[in-house]
Amino acid sequence: MPDEAPGGRSEPLPSAGESRSGQPPLLDAPEREPLEKRLYLPDESRSDNTGPDAVAPTQQRAKTAAIPLDVGVGRAYFSSQTLVPVAADREYPYAAIGQLFFTVPGEGDFACSGAVVAPRLVLTAGHCVHSGANGEQGWFANLEFVPAYRDGVAPFSTWKASAAFVTDPWYNGKGNVPNSADYALLEMDDQLVGGVSRRIGEVVGFLGYQTNSLYPNHAHLIGYPSAFDSGERMHQVTAQSYRRERKYNTVTYGSDMNEGSSGGPWVINFGPAATGQTGADDPARNRIIGVTSYGFQTTELQGSSTLDGNFSSLLNKGCARREGNC
Repeated sequence: MPDEAPGGRSEPLPSAGESRSGQPPLLDAPEREPLEKRLYLPDESRSDNTGPDAVAPTQQRAKTAAIPLDVGVGRAYFSSQTLVPVAADREYPYAAIGQLFFTVPGEGDFACSGAVVAPRLVLTAGHCVHSGANGEQGWFANLEFVPAYRDGVAPFSTWKASAAFVTDPWYNGKGNVPNSADYALLEMDDQLVGGVSRRIGEVVGFLGYQTNSLYPNHAHLIGYPSAFDSGERMHQVTAQSYRRERKYNTVTYGSDMNEGSSGGPWVINFGPAATGQTGADDPARNRIIGVTSYGFQTTELQGSSTLDGNFSSLLNKGCARREGNC
């Protein structure tokens, strides 16, 4: 059971912990245009129904119609909307977010959400990469990330994963959520852009991160929920922290997103600053503080594991595997 409720006694703000700022793309629009690919027609059938569920995500993937409300159970308020204009997904920081396609051996093809967090690394949910059980047999296959995916189009090409990393709590967690560290990193292969080998972060930019900042806070929750626009377009929810689950090391926010949004980033101070806007106590922009892990459709809540020492260890592994990853 949750051990904290909103409106209770005030607590001192936690230390922000480890952090790093994001970076816009190095390439300008004309250099990126030749990368666009049409993957398939958006009205074709597709499997886009990976988590979040409050059960083992590899066992329940049926699409569930979301009820578009602006408040979750217990008055967890939020706003939920498509991007305006829709073409905003081609611009940083939205462009650093996209869909992750993968195959679960013996089950089929599925999709999650994710975000670029380093020149060669993509952050997503652990349950979008590994079953959380069966050891080395639990890894998913054909992991491919499509930044700014929309309506069957990959505007900045598709990027294949060359390595995947999950946390020990997820790897040994039997596939159950909530989980104390349901997040993962993917190392993406480089590809030629205008005859020059480029990393994904050079093409679309990357978001920063900030550990131990999930509660109390407010954020943009971004992903590709299957209930909205058939999972074909990026969707965003703005909400504040609602409840901390100490038992699981997770925090819930109000949200009406559903399957397909798993792995999507929870970002503080999203977007660019205005001229003259310097910020106050926490001025850093475009930093991920959480990753969509699980949800409760009947209560309009979604949860994220806290980015803590498990995240720092995961990032160290991803950065160390190949020079230039970070």
